[in-house]
Amino acid sequence: MKRSQRLAVVVTLAQRKADESARALAYIQQKLRADQQQLQQLEEYLVEYRNALQTQGQQGVSAQQFRVFVNFSQNVERAIEQQKQQVAMVTRQVEQVRRHWQRLDARHQGLEKLHARSLLEESAAQERVAQKEQDEFAGRWRGKAPWK
Repeated sequence: MKRSQRLAVVVTLAQRKADESARALAYIQQKLRADQQQLQQLEEYLVEYRNALQTQGQQGVSAQQFRVFVNFSQNVERAIEQQKQQVAMVTRQVEQVRRHWQRLDARHQGLEKLHARSLLEESAAQERVAQKEQDEFAGRWRGKAPWK
């Protein structure tokens, strides 16, 4: 088996790994977008809830209603903090997966170049052999020419 053929197998495997890593990157990026969207929704909900209480507060609220508001508001704030931590963690994961994909893609590109160079070298070697055979044939032909 020629070197280029062996390299073709390695290039194919490297391509599969890079593709798999790219799919993992796309998945984790989608997860990050979903987590960011959820964070934004929580923050918007808290603002709306506070605005509603302010509107209702102008009409008057009992102490118990106010405590319920404060407790619920604190729960939403804790959920926002947890979601911020989740977004930060997934952001770090995205960067890790991106670096991994970049390494695999760079390896694949390097192997592609090596494979292409190997094909060129084999082609040049074949051309040299063919030229040598033609030269030998031409030399034999000149030696056997009937007009000599």
